[in-house]
Amino acid sequence: MLPDDDASTFASEKITTMVSIPLAELATISSPLTYRGAYQVSDKGNARLLTIRNLVSKDPIDAENLLLVQAERPASRTTISEGDILMPARGLSYPASLVGVMHETILPTGQIHVIRTRSIHPEYLLWYLNRQRSQDQIAMQLTGSTIQALKKSDLERLDIEVPSKEIQIMIGRLDQIRQKRDQARRSLEKVEMQEIELICQMAIDRKGHNK
Repeated sequence: MLPDDDASTFASEKITTMVSIPLAELATISSPLTYRGAYQVSDKGNARLLTIRNLVSKDPIDAENLLLVQAERPASRTTISEGDILMPARGLSYPASLVGVMHETILPTGQIHVIRTRSIHPEYLLWYLNRQRSQDQIAMQLTGSTIQALKKSDLERLDIEVPSKEIQIMIGRLDQIRQKRDQARRSLEKVEMQEIELICQMAIDRKGHNK
């Protein structure tokens, strides 16, 4: 397996000679998409609500961590499907997130771009949208002074370099491995911080008892 830096360099070298294609020709973008039906928070609900806050988190989308609600029967155009790529339509950052295996209905609330691929590998597109070069290009397209926004039309015009299917799959798999490793690191750091906090509190309590 290639190290992270080598993998990134290899991927970049492989796509530098590719023809750039506007995103609108590779995927369908529904945006800004938001569920506007009535709903109530319920432990026995029939859907989960997804917000921009969930998208800017570094962790992958996990339905079990989303708010469970009882919602009116949603139209199919306002639901999220497995394999969709989601991006905030406004805010301070614009990370792309891939929707994995779904066992529940997820409804988007707020301003969210939903990208449904047609002729490009989803995992590759996810990597491409999140690479720094693409994020810099997106930043140049933002509108608004107080609250910045990413228009659907600007996202559709974003040029994507498209290599062969084999290269797309390889890059997508490498990026998925990196994401899992990063998630494991964050989980380990969280556990370590909790352990340190516990040890410090025990030291404080012990010192208090020794008075």
